[in-house]
Amino acid sequence: MEILKHFDKIDNKDIHVYRLKEDALTDFIHELTDNFRLSYISDEELEDISSKNEMKKSEFLEQFVLPDKGNIKSGDFGEILSFHTVIEHFRTKGIRLIGPYKWMWKDRNKAAQYSDALLFGNNGTNDLIITIESKMKATPSKEHRIQDAINGAVDDKLTRMSNTLFWLQEKYARLGDVKNRKLAERYAYPSKYGSYDKVYKAIAIVDKDFEIQESNKEFTKGEDIIVLLFSINALKDAYEQTRQNIINSVD
Repeated sequence: MEILKHFDKIDNKDIHVYRLKEDALTDFIHELTDNFRLSYISDEELEDISSKNEMKKSEFLEQFVLPDKGNIKSGDFGEILSFHTVIEHFRTKGIRLIGPYKWMWKDRNKAAQYSDALLFGNNGTNDLIITIESKMKATPSKEHRIQDAINGAVDDKLTRMSNTLFWLQEKYARLGDVKNRKLAERYAYPSKYGSYDKVYKAIAIVDKDFEIQESNKEFTKGEDIIVLLFSINALKDAYEQTRQNIINSVD
């Protein structure tokens, strides 16, 4: 999947802006389908569990996997988009990142627990962990989504990253996934396993109509927080169509 090729990037002093290219919306949305579906459920599990329920895979996805509550559809879209774009960005630097698909484990119409996403890697010198806080603005509101994302990234830095790592250890232990339990444990206990580099990402994803409004508002960045703004035309249509494309992508 290549997402970032559909965006023009503008680097400012305190924020990196990714603006969807003119006439790129259709291709951009098409790019998301398979990886977004796999962020919720593997093809093997979908095949198995839909069969056991005597349902079509598309019906099972729509009724029991994908959110249908508006704010959760929006929030999931922003989190999954952020997760994959950060992976892609670091891949261009020669850094391979891995991380849990937390959307597989959450109640479909509730937000995921703790940090929106965590990613692990090695930058060639040290082990690396990246936290992601994502905020969406697809419809008019008074919310300042850039500042909201920054505030969430600060929470990640102070407490939520650690809480997420402890939660992941428990999750993997109960699944019998020893490899990933040990990976989460490595980052949860740096005094035991060694220090590592940390990157905190605050990502606001807004409809193009709100880009200027959002970017003109003052914000307090917070130390060590990297701020990104994605500007996407017809953002609500984008996440609604992505959900439908996921349903249509299976028999």
